[in-house]
Parts: sequence; C-alpha cells; structure tokens
Amino acid sequence: MRIGEVSRRYHISVDNLYYYINYGLLVPPKPRSQYVFDETVLQDLEWILELKELDFTLREIHMLLSLKRISGLADSQDMEELKAVYEGKREFCLQEISRKQEIIRRLDEKIAALKENQPDRIPQTGVPVSALPLLCCPVCGSSLSLKDVEMNPRFLYGGALSCSCGYQARIQNGILMTPNKNTNLQDTPDVTRELYKDLPPELITMFERSYQQMLKQMEETSLRGKVVAETYINAWFFMHNHLSALPKDSLYLVIDKYPETLLMYKHLIEKQRPDLDILYLADSSTRFPLKSECIDVHLDFFAANEHNFYHDTFLYERLLPYLKKDADLIGTYFYFEHAQKSMKLLLSQYPESSEKNFNLHYFREELKNNGFELLYQEDCGCITDSGNNLGFGFHVKGEKMHLLPYHGKRCR
Repeated sequence: MRIGEVSRRYHISVDNLYYYINYGLLVPPKPRSQYVFDETVLQDLEWILELKELDFTLREIHMLLSLKRISGLADSQDMEELKAVYEGKREFCLQEISRKQEIIRRLDEKIAALKENQPDRIPQTGVPVSALPLLCCPVCGSSLSLKDVEMNPRFLYGGALSCSCGYQARIQNGILMTPNKNTNLQDTPDVTRELYKDLPPELITMFERSYQQMLKQMEETSLRGKVVAETYINAWFFMHNHLSALPKDSLYLVIDKYPETLLMYKHLIEKQRPDLDILYLADSSTRFPLKSECIDVHLDFFAANEHNFYHDTFLYERLLPYLKKDADLIGTYFYFEHAQKSMKLLLSQYPESSEKNFNLHYFREELKNNGFELLYQEDCGCITDSGNNLGFGFHVKGEKMHLLPYHGKRCR
C-alpha cells in the first residue's frame, strides 16, 4: 500500500506519516524510492494510533515499538514489561485526574470569590469639584458660568457651562463635552478595545519594557498632589493599564475626541479606582477649556504619534500653553528605522498624517525647539512584525519599528 492510500484509509495526513517515518516509529520498505506499507508496517501504525489515543507520548510509543521489534513480545518477561508500562500509564492518568480535580476546586474558589467581590452598586464619578478652578473659556480666557447642575459634594454629573463671549460646553454622564466634535472619517471610537487584540507576544513584551521605564520615571518624578494629563487615549491609554501607580491625592485629566471612548473607560475605572479625581474631557482639538500652565505632568504612550496621524504640528507645541514652566513629559515614542514602505502605506491610509510621523530626529528636534530637555531616553528595541493588529495595519513586515521611553522637562 502506498503512502497516499494509507493516509486516506487511516485518516492521517501524509506529513504525519513522514514524521513517524523520520522519527523511527514506522519503518516501511522503500523499493524503487517509494515507501511501501506492508502488513507489518500497518500493524505498527494501528498500534501507534491506539497508543496515542491512550495518551502515550511519541517517545513512549517508540520505546514500546522497540520492545516489540527486539523480542516480538513473545517472552513472558516482555509481556510483564508491557503490562508494567500500561500500569504506569494508568497510575499517571489517575494522578492527573487527581491534579485536575484539585485545579477545578481552586478555580471554583476563585470564581466564587470574584462573584462575592462584585459590588452591588458601582460608584459613579463625574467632573471633580476639585477640577473646577482649572476651567476657563478657551476663546477669551474668562471664567465659565454653570447652570442646571446635577452634583454631589465631590462630582458634577450634568450641567451647562457658558461664557459671556458666547462659548458653551456641557457636562453629560459626568464628562465635560466641548463644542469641538470630531469630523475625521479615518478613525472610529474604540469602545471594544480592538486595538489591544491580536498583538504579537514580541510587541507586548516591548510594551511592557516601555511601561516599566515610564513607571520608573513617574516614581522618581512623583505625581503626588499634581495635575496629570493624558491625551489621545482612544489609541492607547497608559493610565488605565496602571491605575495602581496613580496616587489618589492628584487630579487627572483624560482627554480624547470621542466621548464614547471616554465613557467606556470611565465605567471601567469606576469599577477599579473610584477614589481617583478624574476630569474626562471630550474635545477633538487642542484648544481646551483649561487655564494656562495648569498641567504638571503629561503622560504619552503613542499620543505624540497619534497627534501626527491627523495634524502636521507637534503635540507638545499645541499643549505648551497648558504646561507649567517646569512640567514633566513622561512617555514612549514610536519610530521607524528605514521604513519607507510602512510610511508610504501609513500616508495612503491616513491622508492627513504628517510625513514626519514615526521620525525620531523630528521628535527630538521638536522637543528642543519647544523648550524641553530630554532627561532620559532608552530604546527598548524594535519589532519587524506587528501582526494583524488593527492599530498597526500600516507597519510592513520586515521593517523596523522602535519604542523609545523618554522623560522630558520644560526648561524655558
């Protein structure tokens, strides 16, 4: 019988049959350069398949076949040895059953604990009262008036904000909504966190290295009692992945163009850290209803890149009016190394993107030109395959994308 016929008869792939041959499990004769499966070889194959169903490893099967080939299993001692192998496998299976039952018991305990720890009522947060002194009209700089307010002593959940110059905004679902709505059609709100799916392990490892360096810089800088901002969180949201590192005596500004994304993260954070004062600000521009020089620290994980997807300006040039004279920038910049194909694809997918996006020289020069000094920077390595992830669909396989954690400080 030829190998193709054996494959069809026993429902096993030709590749597997060749693997068994190369491993030494099957030893078919090979007259005229073609394997022939005679009755003896077919009996070996049937025993192999039976032993596999009994959970024997290929190494164990090879040992049993060797025993058969040496002695023919004709001697009573050989039969005792075969019996001992079967008994050993049986005992191993019993131990595995016991181990799996213990695992099931422990999993049941964890599931029950998670059910018990689910709060009956999730605390609802809103615009922190502590954030009100930071607000002002982005048109004329005057104070904003509030009316029709829904609030408790700590948060505002609804209301209308207005200025005598005509500027108007509103608080809805505890989110500050400005008139600057998104009109770009190349992007959508990532309310199901699709960008976090299908990331290859190598890229996740690089993310983690960058996270660790950012957390180290945050610890050395200290966020306690400060105003900390993060923008463009629809792409990647560093704060949410590291809530335990955020001190509760600080005020946080979370800014994005999509109120849907902000609301999704607001609900998630309310389940985890309702003790944090977070102003969620929905604004598609960089002209925020915030007083000048009110931000102590800006966190950036891909935000500088994300800004350049839709603007030809530098993110920190646009944020400069809101940053204190000694503000800290802690982030991770993504850049390409000789990646012309990736840049060409990016520009075709995002027509508004800056040609200077993913350009390390541009990033460093713009920091310097806008009065920032790089106190720390460390390349976390590069990746040449971002997988089929939605967020990096423009990255062409084989071209290098680097991650650069950094810490900058405003020095003028």
